[in-house]
Amino acid sequence: MSRAQFSYASGRAIDRAFTGIDVSEPTEGYYRHRLVFGGVRGGVHIWYGPPHDPDTGDEMDRSWRWQAEFDGDYIELDRVWPDCAGEPISEADYRAYCNRKAWARQNAPNSAFANRRQRRDPLSIDCPLPF
Repeated sequence: MSRAQFSYASGRAIDRAFTGIDVSEPTEGYYRHRLVFGGVRGGVHIWYGPPHDPDTGDEMDRSWRWQAEFDGDYIELDRVWPDCAGEPISEADYRAYCNRKAWARQNAPNSAFANRRQRRDPLSIDCPLPF
C-alpha cells in the first residue's frame, strides 16, 4: 500500500479556507464562560477603553486597554480570553447572568451561583433549584 504522490517542492499550496476564530486579538462583545471545571457558567463582557476605579467605578484618566468583567465583576482578561471566544451571547443574556448572581448573593450566598470560582454541587442544600 502506498500513498498518492504529492511533491512539496512544486510550491503549490493546498487550498484550505480558515474557518476558525481568530483569537490573536480580543473582540469586544459578550461571551459565556465558566471559571472552574464543574462550575456554573457566567457571562463575560470584553471591551477596549479606559480602566474604571475599583472602589467608585468611575473612569480613570489612564491609557486605554482591553478589559473584562465576569458577571459584572472585574476580572483579568487573560483569565477568560481566548477560552470564551467560541461562545458569544447577547447583552440580554449577559444581564440575566449578572441578575442571577446578584439574586444568589442575597438568597443563596454559599452556592456556586454566588461564587463562580466554586464547583457546583447539585445535591447541596445551598444550590438553588433550576426553575
